[in-house]
Amino acid sequence: MDNIFKGISIISLGGVILLFALRSNPRPDTSSGKDDHKGMILQRDTEDAANRSLRVAFVRMDSLLANYEHHKDLKKQLEQKYKSMEADMARRTRIFEENYRELEKEAKNLSPRELQAAEADLMAKQQELIRYRDSRAQELLAEEAKLNSLIKKDLDDVVDELAKEYGLDLVFTQDAAGTILYGKTDFDITQEVVNRLNQRYMTNAKK
Repeated sequence: MDNIFKGISIISLGGVILLFALRSNPRPDTSSGKDDHKGMILQRDTEDAANRSLRVAFVRMDSLLANYEHHKDLKKQLEQKYKSMEADMARRTRIFEENYRELEKEAKNLSPRELQAAEADLMAKQQELIRYRDSRAQELLAEEAKLNSLIKKDLDDVVDELAKEYGLDLVFTQDAAGTILYGKTDFDITQEVVNRLNQRYMTNAKK
């Protein structure tokens, strides 16, 4: 009986850590021939325009995510789903614990064969609960990845628009990963990116 109950602690949602960072990855995928070709074109352009100053900008991701309305709405939706899952798992865990305590009380009145069968049934329910927990956690992670992709696309579209409009050569991100340790405010385009992101989001929401 003791061995059955040892696994209960791993059923709790403490083992499901949801990190909703929604941070974009600025590094391009250079695995395809298409991206390699683009890289060569950029290199030739740089060599041909040797006398032109490199136009560089950066975006502070923490500030962008804190002020982008679409990100805040998506984060709220995911947090609500997580809380719903947490409550559901707590309910299911309580039922399992009640079944365990009930079996513990009745164990002395059961024959060895009956006790063995009851223990096997309880262990099966425990495994089922663990599988359910893992399945729901994977669902949340998959949805988080999907939302990350949406935010990344929004950011890419706006940055591409700004790069073309202002002739930017490079746009970096300043984040916890330390991509940029320091940048003059002259090169900080975070607010303009946020403004355009929110404007697009509000426009699309009205459609």
